[in-house]
Amino acid sequence: MKNIFNLDKLDSYLLLLGFISLVAVLLFSFDFNILLSKWLDIWQGGMIIFRPSSSALESLLLPALVWLSFTFLLKELFPKPNTLSRAIVSLVTAFWGLRYLLWRFFGSLNLDDALTTSLSITLFFGECLSLLNSIFFYLHNIFQIDRSQEADQWSKAVLEGRYLPSVDVLIPTYNEGVEILRRTVIGCQAMDYPNKKIYLLDDTRRPEVRQLAKDLGCGYRDRPDNRHAKAGNINHALPSVHGELVAVFDADFVPCTNFLQRTVGFFQDPKTALLQTPQNFFNEDPISVNLGLEGIVNNEQTLFFRYIQPSRDFLDSVVCCGSCFVVRRSALDEIGGIPTDSITEDYFTGLKMQALGYKVKYLNEALSAGLAPETIGAFVSQRLRWCQGTLQLVFSRWNFFTIPNLKWWQRISHSLGIIYWLLSIPRVMFLFFPLAYLLFDIAPLRATINEILFFYLPYWISGVMCFSWLTENRRSVFWSDVYETLICLPLAITIVTTLINPYNKPFKVTPKGNTDPNKIRINWILIRPLLAVIILSVLGLLRHIMNFRDTNVNPDSLAINIVWVTYNSILLMICIMSAIDVPQRGHVRFPRQEPCRLIINDEIFLGMTMNISEGGALIFVEHFPYRYFSSGRLEFIQPSPIAGLSFMAKPTRIYHDHEGRAKIGLKFTQWDIATMRWLIPYLYCQPYQWQEVKVPEIQTLWAMLLSVVRFYPLTARGKLF
Repeated sequence: MKNIFNLDKLDSYLLLLGFISLVAVLLFSFDFNILLSKWLDIWQGGMIIFRPSSSALESLLLPALVWLSFTFLLKELFPKPNTLSRAIVSLVTAFWGLRYLLWRFFGSLNLDDALTTSLSITLFFGECLSLLNSIFFYLHNIFQIDRSQEADQWSKAVLEGRYLPSVDVLIPTYNEGVEILRRTVIGCQAMDYPNKKIYLLDDTRRPEVRQLAKDLGCGYRDRPDNRHAKAGNINHALPSVHGELVAVFDADFVPCTNFLQRTVGFFQDPKTALLQTPQNFFNEDPISVNLGLEGIVNNEQTLFFRYIQPSRDFLDSVVCCGSCFVVRRSALDEIGGIPTDSITEDYFTGLKMQALGYKVKYLNEALSAGLAPETIGAFVSQRLRWCQGTLQLVFSRWNFFTIPNLKWWQRISHSLGIIYWLLSIPRVMFLFFPLAYLLFDIAPLRATINEILFFYLPYWISGVMCFSWLTENRRSVFWSDVYETLICLPLAITIVTTLINPYNKPFKVTPKGNTDPNKIRINWILIRPLLAVIILSVLGLLRHIMNFRDTNVNPDSLAINIVWVTYNSILLMICIMSAIDVPQRGHVRFPRQEPCRLIINDEIFLGMTMNISEGGALIFVEHFPYRYFSSGRLEFIQPSPIAGLSFMAKPTRIYHDHEGRAKIGLKFTQWDIATMRWLIPYLYCQPYQWQEVKVPEIQTLWAMLLSVVRFYPLTARGKLF
């Protein structure tokens, strides 16, 4: 036990308290005497419906309150969960979910007529899929692997020069701009590792990309066609490169200087075929940007990369994610190069290696950063591609159900990805099913308010608290609902079309770096169906307001559906606002305070930067008399780490306060590659610079409510400074 859970004295007390709470919950959550003697058995349409009495329901409330209190106390005492606390909380939360499903099956199905029965059973199966996914999520993520200490040990040989295998760094590109590629190549060249070669793999055969490779001194590869997209691009380049290891970065990802130092050492183990690192992002995702919630809501992918992947590592089912990974060349050759069976070629790469008995490991350290989709359209397009590619696995001869040599737990772990994407279908049900009652008086759910309070509410509250705590505030249940609701309709369509014709859409690169900084874009394709649901919800509510004297209306059913549709409407309003792309800067600016001076016509003004990007800076100057100037030179001075760098710049905005101090927005107009070789590593490549946002659940809920009332996307954006 000590070896598994690493228990100390405090953990032992926690285990005892958790065990007592678990036993109490199991013993008292169902009073079997009440079930036998006080519950009314009603035979209806071939189903036994249990209708609990008030005393029975009251007996179920106490253990729920005990457990919720214990969970709250656990969160306060142990802000960072360990394996033991995850196990206790996950098991009991899973129990609450199963308890709710049992009640739904035995006590809430409405079998009055054929139409109602079909809707009721359909809703029940949708809830089963959703709740079972949550239960599997909690159970799947009890055990995790943190390989940071392992990286410390393996990297010693690299740092001491005893293990320095040759590494080919491949950067496949299709339509990314030269500016993005320049940043990535310079970042890769800045990696602190002597035995590496950098290659740009240009799938569009552009002269400007060939010239960029020549200017930067890196390798260049192209090919006569675009067969098999990214996978084909990499496979075409492999015969012409000969490194022992291959590192792959998407065109917009910039590694930290210590990326290879932290990763290469793992390959001293001959069974290690691939090492994946998280995909981290230096810009905010479009939903948080469009809602004005930068710094409050994490990137949507953070949950997967920082929480789920370490659990997959424990089960030896890590997913290769196409970028920020290092692979052993001999293992890649053994599987015939990057697989081309699916548009998610990266997933197949790791899966085939696992089937051959190789280890695909995960180092949960943010050693690089890339550009997240900048528009909501690009965001949705990317998710639809991932969904289609994952579902294509089922139809491939290499799918994880039939591929030989995988362990049963690996197959289960991989199959959870399929369940996740299928959740969009229940999500669509949850939007439309309350309308069945409000518009047509069809009640797919037969329940009283008390039953919802006693059976559903404990599971929901426990899930909200536990989800936030177990993921260390990386993700909120509320924001998960927003992300999933936003894409549920196009995702459901993609699922249906993929199941009918798995290979109906070709690979499509997610557009990056193509945003118009001065334009608001309204994504009507996304908004129209969401707006239609809101309108139908309002009509349903108005219908019942106008008929409030109707004595045939079940008050419990009406109240439940009103609360349900109100929550849906709030989600839909947030989704609609997040689907309006607001203007963004052309370059992401990083908060950096560096001493500098601004020179205008030989007049020098000392100042301090407030933020810096590749394209400009915001500086603060104590005494600045000018209201306007045409151009100047910005120079960084000691003790700044980039002292000596200088840029010709022109002002974009100048703000004075009443004391003559000024904030000056500058746009760089002249620079050279030598300057960029200093600036890009300073901005993007410093080790351990990428930190996650961790926000308590209550704060994310408050942010969600604010986003409903302030209509942020339609306001003038005053912080393009």
